[in-house]
Parts: sequence; C-alpha cells; structure tokens
Amino acid sequence: MKYFLILAAVATLFSARTITKERPELICVKNSKSKNTCYYNFMINGVEYQFMDIGCRYSREKIMEKVEAGTIALGKDWKVPC
Repeated sequence: MKYFLILAAVATLFSARTITKERPELICVKNSKSKNTCYYNFMINGVEYQFMDIGCRYSREKIMEKVEAGTIALGKDWKVPC
C-alpha cells in the first residue's frame, strides 16, 4: 500500500500540466481620492486580476515587480472597470 501511494504521487507530479508563464499586462490604474485607494487591473494569460493598494503606497514599477515575482496577492476579476 505504501509503494502504491508513492507511485501515485510520482505519477501525479509527472502528469501535471506545465503552465506557460506569460508576462502580466497592466491594463489600467484608477485612483479613488476619497478612499485613498489605487486599483490596478491586470491581464495574465487572458484572465482578469485586480490589486487594491490601500493608501497608494507603491509605485506602478514596484507593483509590476511584485506581480512578476509572484509575491503579491491578486484577486480575480476587476472591481473597478476601465
């Protein structure tokens, strides 16, 4: 039974699809002065993602670096349309 589980785990690893990492595209940035929030809309592999920067602390370049590195949490869909 132990060997079967190990074999199943190895087979799962080898059968997993590789995802082609595409460079994220910054579609638009909206600033809400009343809430002091910046909304960033991204398109990655044809899927819409968004990031809200409360306090507008980061520059566009810093946000792009973090998105490309994968160290920032992105939400699905856009909260603010472009």
